[in-house]
Amino acid sequence: MTTKDDLLVFVDEPDTEIVDTQQSPWKIMVVDDEEQMHQATRFALTDFSFNDRPLEIISAYTAHEAQKLLTIEEDIACIFLDVVMESEDAGLKLVPIIRDEMNNSAVRIILRTGQPGYAPEVEVIQRYDINDYKAKSELTQTRLFTALTSALRSYQQICTIEAGRKGLEMIVESSSNLFAFRAIKQFATGVLTQICSLLEIKSEGVVCAHTNTLLHKSDMSILAAAGQYADFVGRPLMTMSNLHLREDIEHALAEKKSLFYEDRTVLYLSLPSRDEIAIHITTYSPLADLDRQLLEVFCVNIAIGFDNAQMFQQVESLAFHDQLTNLPNRVSFLRRIDDKLKNSDQKFMVIIADIDNFQAVNDGLGGDIGNAALKTIGRMLNSCCTNNEILARLGGDLFGLIVPYRSDSQIDQTLNNILQKFIEPVVIEQNHIPVSLSIGASVAYDNGDNSELLFRNAGIALKNTKQRNRGSYTRFNEEMTRDLRTRLDTIKELRTAIDNNELYLLFQPQINLHNGNLEGVEALLRWRNAEGIENYPNDFIPAAEDSGMIVPIGLWVLEQACKQQVLWSQGSRGPIRMAVNVSMRQFKEPDFIESVITIVNKTGISPSCLELELTETIIMSDSRVLTAKLNQLRSAGIQIAIDDFGTGYSSLSYLQSLPIDRLKIDRAFIEHIDSRSEDASIAAMIVAMGHELKLNVLAEGVETDKHETVLKKLGCDQAQGFFYARPIAAEKIEEF
Repeated sequence: MTTKDDLLVFVDEPDTEIVDTQQSPWKIMVVDDEEQMHQATRFALTDFSFNDRPLEIISAYTAHEAQKLLTIEEDIACIFLDVVMESEDAGLKLVPIIRDEMNNSAVRIILRTGQPGYAPEVEVIQRYDINDYKAKSELTQTRLFTALTSALRSYQQICTIEAGRKGLEMIVESSSNLFAFRAIKQFATGVLTQICSLLEIKSEGVVCAHTNTLLHKSDMSILAAAGQYADFVGRPLMTMSNLHLREDIEHALAEKKSLFYEDRTVLYLSLPSRDEIAIHITTYSPLADLDRQLLEVFCVNIAIGFDNAQMFQQVESLAFHDQLTNLPNRVSFLRRIDDKLKNSDQKFMVIIADIDNFQAVNDGLGGDIGNAALKTIGRMLNSCCTNNEILARLGGDLFGLIVPYRSDSQIDQTLNNILQKFIEPVVIEQNHIPVSLSIGASVAYDNGDNSELLFRNAGIALKNTKQRNRGSYTRFNEEMTRDLRTRLDTIKELRTAIDNNELYLLFQPQINLHNGNLEGVEALLRWRNAEGIENYPNDFIPAAEDSGMIVPIGLWVLEQACKQQVLWSQGSRGPIRMAVNVSMRQFKEPDFIESVITIVNKTGISPSCLELELTETIIMSDSRVLTAKLNQLRSAGIQIAIDDFGTGYSSLSYLQSLPIDRLKIDRAFIEHIDSRSEDASIAAMIVAMGHELKLNVLAEGVETDKHETVLKKLGCDQAQGFFYARPIAAEKIEEF
């Protein structure tokens, strides 16, 4: 052995084991091509410790080996680096690699050389970021201890500053990104990092628990944690096995103040929102008074930050989640589609599901039952999501799903499986509610490469389902897009049709089956464009309804029909009834009744000679609003007829409560009335029901004398159809 002031003596000694202490050792790397330097350094530093932490010495024999070890070993505090190794300046070349290429500015470097004067000391110190540059012959044990102590102190300060900087960065980042879903957790993690930086302790055994003062303490959850508790983030506090830690937190919350113990601290924060935060820190030793004061001031400031983080997280929830079902909303759903398109090569489809006749549930059973039904249906749809599917509530009674698939056959199987979930009624508070879904689906990578297009295409497919076959599904195809473009073109042309006098009316006679007299006509809208081409009502009427154009067009039809009826009434024939169709869109207009009465007064038609035809779907849509409007029309003397009767689900008791005058049997039951007994039976029931309610009954679609014969036997009152006349111009009615 040597004295502390003697030169290092290079002797062969076995490696000295590091004493196992509570704190981890400082990692020191010796880079030298001479084995004796490694052994001598280990021997000289046998008893060395700094801040009660021993050393762990790692050896490398070339600059290349040292560079490789630095990519593997973490937290190396200091490097004793030989200048001359595999090349004359290998050590010097390694320094910029560490600093610039490896971006390691924390590790301290002490250059050592056995050839003093080879690289001038002043020039090297100024050029490179190193702590010291010594000749090997200069390093006595005392000088080695001094150089290493200085290097470790410098390393610790750099790490402390870096930890503080990272903690502040996390808080600043969470403040600027509070709309992110994990804003409160990110903020909490930043707070923990900052506290550990302030106290110059390792982030170990730190837990942040949050509770609301209105809740029981068993509802507390862990917002952020580090070290041995890192896996408990997001769990209830009661799940932690460390009973003492739980008791510490509960004690701080009960006392409503911070607690300082010999080896741990619990910080208490009271937020403006009345929430409380408890931060448990394992300090290993008592905190100094200055540290306590610093933490108290720090807690006052971060309390507001926690409150803001919570507030913005609530805003995020409102922006991206449905508050009734707690599912993602439409905005979030579109973002998820975009994420799928950007980050996954997996095939998937977008599904939009609409609950059939949900409005009837709301009206009949009330909003509370309706909301409960939506939650239940949401859970049922969620049970279909077992393989990375995403479910969202898009608004009202619309739900959306993002469903991955492997083969084309799996698409149909998935859609059928969803429909099968709703074969049985949904039970809500002892109410058995029959539920069916209409579904539209759009397949990604086939129909579009952005969320809006996929969503729109699924919506087009859904509309197709609702128009053609409710309770089933439709997969989007390009023909639907072509149909949509055609309809959009039709809507565009319709906007100028009235001004260009392209719209006109034809009238179909309605005959009294008892005496053969003309009793009324139905006004039918026709459109001949500027090129003289006729547009079919089945093409342009749905387009007008979709666009809302049906409202002004419907008022135009009503006014023209009323004017024509007045002209006929002034002739020798006398007054005849004028029947005019009313669409769902028209009837729902708030000023519909006022508009009708205004036209009646303007044209001078006798209200008793005007009959408004409403479909059975309108009649069943909203009983309270409907009844009020019908009563207003009847009070004005206007007659009401139910068109296409028999295709809906009207009950006898419901019809009895409505102010109506006539039932029109749908043509579907007349077409085979002379050849199919079931059609004749349905027609007979409608006639009997109408007469029981003291209503007139009119049959549509009468095309043969056999049709007329059966209807007369059944006692039907009136009829219209090609058997009597096709829709004809106004001047032909006089001849008829």
